[in-house]
Amino acid sequence: MPKVQKFRILSPDNIDIRMDKFEYTKKQVPQELEGFAKRYERQGYYSSNRGRIPLEDITEQCSVVPC
Repeated sequence: MPKVQKFRILSPDNIDIRMDKFEYTKKQVPQELEGFAKRYERQGYYSSNRGRIPLEDITEQCSVVPC
């Protein structure tokens, strides 16, 4: 049985998007990115070290890297 490729999802500031989980399958990545963006709906933006990132751009600014 082939090994399932795992990925890490990093915020625009290169920090894991969750503190309790660090590895995701390719299928889980879109759901996790959507959940991450939803956390910032109330304030309307993600506050990065590089400035404010609009809600619609948050997921594109995240990095998905293989483990």
